[in-house]
Amino acid sequence: MNRGKLKDLDDSNTDTSTPPLLATSTVASPKMETDVCYPDISINRTQVSIHTPFITSNLLSKLAGDVVVACTVALGISPILTVIDKAIVQKAAGTHGVWQSSWNSIGNIVKNPGTYFRSPMFLMMWGVYASTYCTANCLKTLVERKEYVDKTNHYETKKQKDNGIGKFGVFAMTTLVNSSSTMLKDRYYASQFGTTVAASTKMPKVTYFLWGTRDCMVIGSSFILPDIVCDVLTQNSDVERSTALRISQFACPVLTQFAAGPVQLLSLDIYNRPLPNMSLKEVLSERLKFQFQNFFSIVGARISRIAPAYGVGGIGNTYLRDKWRDSLLRK
Repeated sequence: MNRGKLKDLDDSNTDTSTPPLLATSTVASPKMETDVCYPDISINRTQVSIHTPFITSNLLSKLAGDVVVACTVALGISPILTVIDKAIVQKAAGTHGVWQSSWNSIGNIVKNPGTYFRSPMFLMMWGVYASTYCTANCLKTLVERKEYVDKTNHYETKKQKDNGIGKFGVFAMTTLVNSSSTMLKDRYYASQFGTTVAASTKMPKVTYFLWGTRDCMVIGSSFILPDIVCDVLTQNSDVERSTALRISQFACPVLTQFAAGPVQLLSLDIYNRPLPNMSLKEVLSERLKFQFQNFFSIVGARISRIAPAYGVGGIGNTYLRDKWRDSLLRK
């Protein structure tokens, strides 16, 4: 009898109107389909982004073009730069005027072109600008490739930070290569075309420091500042980006020479005239007097030098680099 009562109680507590198994399967089936679908999509995305390659044949072709363009541009601008640099050194030494030295150098190049192109005066100048443009071009290409890979892999949170690091890296490495090679070239020019007394003395450390400061100003105004000025021009005027970039590439290096010129002049003056027997006041007076006497001629010479080196050279480098990449796209 007890068993019968227990059975009756169990039957009374059981709801037979809705089958439990059917109710559970009806509600849960859409959820199960959803849970199965989305993990498959996320896994596929992860697999695609992980296998995005950094080094490709297209990247190697771009880097090869960067080197060819850099060497070609340097070959075109180096002759005029050797003439002007020699004139600046001889003007600072007081042995020749700028125009006198320039015409003598041009005459020697025309009379003996083979000797000139084999001379250290030309080869060192070509080496400076070939290595500078090569470094800047290749680093820009690598930074662009990294930005593309990061974008493909959906690394958007690091994009702004990485862009800043990339631009600073291009500036730092280009400045390091340019400054070190330029110092070797300047030391040779100063010893060959400066005063006889200075040629037999050791190069002062402050002269190296001033050369490094000048190079930072020149590189920054040639490779970093034009992009910034270009963005400002396009945002605040109706000028097209290509036109704004050409204007900034030409104007920024030229205007910087009003600051870089006196630095260059001071470095050569310290090398040519140590002034060891004068007081600090007398030395400062002599240095300032020398600056005022030679400011316009040296700045004018540096502007005429920097215009082909980074103005015309920068425009030509960008043009040839773009043409190379266009040819890669057509293949």
